[in-house]
Amino acid sequence: MPFQLRKKGAGRQVRSSNMATANRLTDILSEQLMVLNELQKTLNDEQKAIANLDTPLMEVLNNQKELLIARQRTIAENLRAALTETAGQLGMPPSVTLSEMLEKMPASMRARVEPLQQAVKQTGSAVSVVANQNRGMLERFLGVVNESLSFILRILNTSNTYGVRGTYLNNTQSGAVMINREA
Repeated sequence: MPFQLRKKGAGRQVRSSNMATANRLTDILSEQLMVLNELQKTLNDEQKAIANLDTPLMEVLNNQKELLIARQRTIAENLRAALTETAGQLGMPPSVTLSEMLEKMPASMRARVEPLQQAVKQTGSAVSVVANQNRGMLERFLGVVNESLSFILRILNTSNTYGVRGTYLNNTQSGAVMINREA
């Protein structure tokens, strides 16, 4: 009879451990989802700021993105540690992915973790799409700015090319000068 009591207690301990692990994974995935949603909102705001050429707002949003990305990195480290711990509990190698782990999880644990994993995947994909769109918009914006600056600099440097009295200055560093004979 004492053996059966231990066995029942051990079963409760495993279930309790599984619930604690499921709680930890769902907490981390929920936090990750929240940060990804904030990042997606920030990127959408950035897209509007880019379209409106609102550079002060772009700077503020860039700072927000950096903070959110730093939080995301911390969450990813916590998730990796939780996955390693869970893999050990499930008798799997520590390098296993969450998707592979879900296949071995008890149904009650999987029912709590899998929907969050899917939501994180979908939101992460949406964040990636908006980030790539913003990068493309910024690259085009910077290209236009560079072309405009090059044009302005060519105009401003015209006086260096022709000189004050209409003379053509060639290779001004060496001092070679071609003078316009009509002047």
